[in-house]
Amino acid sequence: MDRKDRVARLVDHVGNPRHKGVLDGAQVVMPGGSPECGGSVTVYLRGDGNGRIEGLSWTGQGDTISMGATSMILERVLGEDLTMDEVLAFDYDVLLQEIGHDIIGNRTRHATLGLSTLKNAVRKYLRERLRLGGV
Repeated sequence: MDRKDRVARLVDHVGNPRHKGVLDGAQVVMPGGSPECGGSVTVYLRGDGNGRIEGLSWTGQGDTISMGATSMILERVLGEDLTMDEVLAFDYDVLLQEIGHDIIGNRTRHATLGLSTLKNAVRKYLRERLRLGGV
């Protein structure tokens, strides 16, 4: 995919965000980022008790990179039916390459905001399940 196509894809995700909105029955509500740093995101997660994601959504506000990248990563996680372990193992650089280093420039934190918040939500879910005696 060339630069023009990658920019168009990012802009499309901003204009038509995937999986955006509050998730009813979320077991984890995880805020991340800050408006001063390019945006803030809240990830809503519901697990199935067996390490799989049953429901996932997000809300937030920020710049094109942070909002587009958040939509892109949630679309990928749900589209590929990634497990919680796979989300935790997901390499930030894969996302950065998909968006394009030439587009992101020095705004790496903006581009990884959604993924880092999602990883934190998964960690919180897993900690709570372990505390309650299940996965």
